[in-house]
Amino acid sequence: MIKKLTLLIFIVFSLTNCGYSPMYSDNSNTNFEVYNLELEGNSEVNSIIKNILEKYNNNNSEKKYIVKINTRYKKISATKNSTGSTTHFKLVVDLSLSYKRFDLDKDKQEKKISFSESLIIKKNQNNFEQNDYEKIVIKNMSELLINKVILYLGRS
Repeated sequence: MIKKLTLLIFIVFSLTNCGYSPMYSDNSNTNFEVYNLELEGNSEVNSIIKNILEKYNNNNSEKKYIVKINTRYKKISATKNSTGSTTHFKLVVDLSLSYKRFDLDKDKQEKKISFSESLIIKKNQNNFEQNDYEKIVIKNMSELLINKVILYLGRS
């Protein structure tokens, strides 16, 4: 019994003090700066993106990017019942990223990449609750997309 208790205490202390943290939990160690940001498309998605990318302005990094982001939000009827009314929606947020490195010496090619997130949700009878839920889903998908952009720019 004492051996089991000692082993349990040892395992608990070793796991809590090992310094584990999720790999993608903190993007603060990325070393780039968004020198110029242009946003086009859906205003709700763009405001979320702008708020997140503000911390990457003026951080005096060696890598400086000129970034253009075009976002698009679609709400598509995914399934219908026998009467023809929609029962499930598919929410899609697309993000097109165009960027180039800001170097004073040379003019480099602009690179493009696209990211997309989608989710199928059930239609709610209460329109107010439906709109609130859609806003939460859009916010979460936008944060996922911009985290992908941050990781991509940090690695390139």
